[in-house]
Amino acid sequence: MRKQLVIGLCFMVLALSACDSWIDPNVNVNPTQPETASYDVVLPVIQASSAYVLGGDFGRFASVITQHNFGLDRQHLGIYNYQFTEADINNAWEGVYSGPLNDLKILIDRSIADGAPHYTGVFQVMYAFNMLTVTDLWGDVPNSAALQGAVNTQPAYDAQQKVYTDLTAMVDQAITNLSAASSAMSPRGDDLMFGGDRSAWTKAAYGLKARLALHRVKRDAAAAQEALAAAQSAMGSNDDDWQFYFGSAQTEANPWFQFDQQRGDVTFGPKLAELMNATSDPRLPFYAIADDAGGYSTDSWLGPFYTSINSAVPFITFTEMKFVASEARMRGGDKQGAHADYLEAIRASLSRTGVADADADTYVAQAAVDPGADALTLEHIMTQKYIAMYTQSESFTDWRRTGIPALTPVSGSDIPRRFAYPQSERLYNGANMPSGLTIFSRVWWDVE
Repeated sequence: MRKQLVIGLCFMVLALSACDSWIDPNVNVNPTQPETASYDVVLPVIQASSAYVLGGDFGRFASVITQHNFGLDRQHLGIYNYQFTEADINNAWEGVYSGPLNDLKILIDRSIADGAPHYTGVFQVMYAFNMLTVTDLWGDVPNSAALQGAVNTQPAYDAQQKVYTDLTAMVDQAITNLSAASSAMSPRGDDLMFGGDRSAWTKAAYGLKARLALHRVKRDAAAAQEALAAAQSAMGSNDDDWQFYFGSAQTEANPWFQFDQQRGDVTFGPKLAELMNATSDPRLPFYAIADDAGGYSTDSWLGPFYTSINSAVPFITFTEMKFVASEARMRGGDKQGAHADYLEAIRASLSRTGVADADADTYVAQAAVDPGADALTLEHIMTQKYIAMYTQSESFTDWRRTGIPALTPVSGSDIPRRFAYPQSERLYNGANMPSGLTIFSRVWWDVE
């Protein structure tokens, strides 16, 4: 009996090992559950998940380091005091790699094979934005060898300089793809950012080119003029802003709103309060809720503009592009042009925030805000950009590039200059993860 059982089991193994020669391979295919999702199903999910990470851990942690916001308690009190560990960042790293970046890598390859360059262009712009944010926060990161699934579970890290080169090339390809005369499929209502408007996506791509160039100004003297040229082809008004609007239902809520509802251990930042109070900035009631004394301080909770349930999370805005142009012109010696772009940037920020025209006029009329073209300095430009870019992780990059505004360390003698690599990388990809770095180490473009 035992011998017969063994023979029977061996026969079953042999039969199963040869089953692909006589069993229909489609027998286990569920016709109501496709193996791949269509572009119009996946694109809105990618856009929402990208905005959630950007407006979640990325923006929140960076805002605490730059003193846009104050770490009041628990995790954010620790980060505010530079106790910023590998465990703090696990969720954000894994979320962006396993979420939007992984999906976008698959979709870029699929859309190329499907002959759908309009979708390819959108996917490439989204991928480049996410990966640029990642490399700016960490430095060297997996890119060219990443996102291959089980084929490579321990991808090598690319030097940040290479990541920049590769992303610049990808954005250029995206611009070409977006302008293709024909496409098998094109985004329409599934595009929750621009409704399938390829000209808007092209402006967003040029906004990315401007960022990629401006970040390199310490490494390349020509980078500022590259940034200026790109910014001039980017957003032309606040109507062109690249952002994601969340909904009014709890399941569609803005990440800052959700954080305040669930945890609320972040309040208005001391440096931002200092700068805005000094000029009676009319954006204050939009950025923060007045404290018990009727003023704005670290006792102020975050305000309605960025933290309402349906607030938008900005990716790249017209306001930012005008500040980029102003900085680039200033670096090139064109103070008159820099001044004009500077004033336009400030007014764009005031307008998009909801400030009335009369209040905007009063604000800009102050000498501390508008010193005139001849007296304008890089400090004026970057200080106003810091105010305008509230909640955005790009301000962390700006501060590292320029040292403006001057921030006083809240603990020790140094301020963090990068995020820690996550615990999951040390445990599962430690052989490739760069060693010897701390949160005070500089990334490639952050030259002393």
